[in-house]
Amino acid sequence: MDNAAIQSALTSAMQALQQNKPQDMDAALDPIIAITDAVPDAFAMKAVASNMQGKRDEAIDFAKRALKVVPDNANYLGTLATVYLHAGRADDAIETFQTLVGHHPDQPQAFFALGGLLIQRGKFDDAIAAFEALARLAPNQPAVYLNLASAHYEAQHYGEALEPAMRAAKELPDVPDTHYTLGKVCLANGHPEQALKAFDALKGNDLFALKSLAYREVALRELGRDDEANAISRLDDYVFAYELEVPEGFASIQDFNAALTQELTNHARIEDAPSHRATRNGQKVSYLLHDPSPLMKAFGIRIEQAIRRMQKHLEANASDGPFPTSPPGRIGIELWANIMHRQGHQLPHFHPEGWLSGCYYAKIPERVESSGEAHEGWIEFGRPAYHIPHKAAPKTKFLKPEPGMIVMFPSFMFHHTIPFDSDETRISCAFDVIPHEWASEYRKRALAGEV
Repeated sequence: MDNAAIQSALTSAMQALQQNKPQDMDAALDPIIAITDAVPDAFAMKAVASNMQGKRDEAIDFAKRALKVVPDNANYLGTLATVYLHAGRADDAIETFQTLVGHHPDQPQAFFALGGLLIQRGKFDDAIAAFEALARLAPNQPAVYLNLASAHYEAQHYGEALEPAMRAAKELPDVPDTHYTLGKVCLANGHPEQALKAFDALKGNDLFALKSLAYREVALRELGRDDEANAISRLDDYVFAYELEVPEGFASIQDFNAALTQELTNHARIEDAPSHRATRNGQKVSYLLHDPSPLMKAFGIRIEQAIRRMQKHLEANASDGPFPTSPPGRIGIELWANIMHRQGHQLPHFHPEGWLSGCYYAKIPERVESSGEAHEGWIEFGRPAYHIPHKAAPKTKFLKPEPGMIVMFPSFMFHHTIPFDSDETRISCAFDVIPHEWASEYRKRALAGEV
């Protein structure tokens, strides 16, 4: 191919990209790649085409080949970082974005992506630095201040979060996340009345109005409006537990629990629970419904049945409450395992992208049964996260986990577990029911099994 033919092929590949036709991109690019290593744009576009088709390893290889020809090229680094992100390799994506902004500090989209990833990985001070750099690059973009406020909030710099949160809500009044973030920040700064005003702007937006209920309840109690707060919590109506029906292929729930415990404790994806998440002294196994084993398929069927049973319970007992008895539109289920060791527990938290959450208990230490009023290993609902200042006593509910029990509750409800003093492990499987229209792009890829 001469230069004119190469340029024509690259143009055809770009047109195919604009039409979302990765196979046509391959057809245009493969002849170039077959004859020369000197056209880095062909490698970079091939990386994009491979990524679009879910061929992550191939996409990474082609992006690296482009960078071998032209090291530190901004577009090629951005392509590699994006592929790493789609492949679930967040740390590699962060490192690549850091290289990009180090060589090209005038790239606002790279700082934006980098800051979001750093928040996800719990590196909040680094995220603040990225968004502050972005604010210097694009000072008139109000979305910058929303992200800066979020980073300060996650770092528990509540005073520093207030000004950018207020600016974002003022300049982006039609973006629900700005009011949600401002409400959280106001509450964390001890201003419940202002928090409620921010949350009031969310009425009519399903996702943000729903997850704001966790904070709204705290604000109402701080203002002495307990009746309104109790109408949100409804612990007796919203916390629903029963013994799971034995999954198909197992003689008893004890047999199923033994097999489930064996599979989880030997799982290839078992890892220490991230320190910036809720779990302490424990391990996690993520994405249990991705390429599920026969056991997980049988378990997934029972979870789907449990969700339908919960819907009927809600329709019969809580149809007049603020929590919708059915999710909007198509849903996905994300399932993971928590394996806790001595003194293992979870800090108060809730699940902001979910409609409904649940937990199944596979293995419970004897100490949990015998600890009495200490409630070791129990789950408690309704106690706010530690970083939320509150003087009013919350309305709470304890539940003692038992092997074979499944418990479900609205995702907006704060919950945590009590540390237990035992050498036995406490093993559970948690799940979220996530409406696709509420999910972030990363969560959508996760639900589709792409990460």
